[in-house]
Amino acid sequence: MADIRLLAPHDPLPDTPAVGILRRFDEDQPGRTVLELIITRHDQTRETRRLTRPGGAPATLDQALREAASAATSAGLADIWHLDRTGGPLEREVLQRHGDHSFIGLALDDDDLEEGEHGPDMRDRGNDGGPRRF
Repeated sequence: MADIRLLAPHDPLPDTPAVGILRRFDEDQPGRTVLELIITRHDQTRETRRLTRPGGAPATLDQALREAASAATSAGLADIWHLDRTGGPLEREVLQRHGDHSFIGLALDDDDLEEGEHGPDMRDRGNDGGPRRF
């Protein structure tokens, strides 16, 4: 059976061959969280899929861990990483405010530095073919 290892909320997901369970905010509904299964194989290919229940609701952590254990066994992997991106103090505040990110004096960003990506910024978009109004 694979070992389940807990990572801190802002730790990067290791690049070693393993299965990961990632809890994060839903892009379409920031007050809702989703679970993703991430499989990094020995050849460094990565598969990511969102875990849901049959009705489309997000999977529970127990369901996600069972799915991760099954994926780890079938892929011959020894580690399952559990990472909760909603576990930090600011993220818990966002959850308590039902997805509201408007904190006084604090700025949250959408940077994904693990992937070398910076989050969206309206100044990067140009005018999308329309007239500028500001």
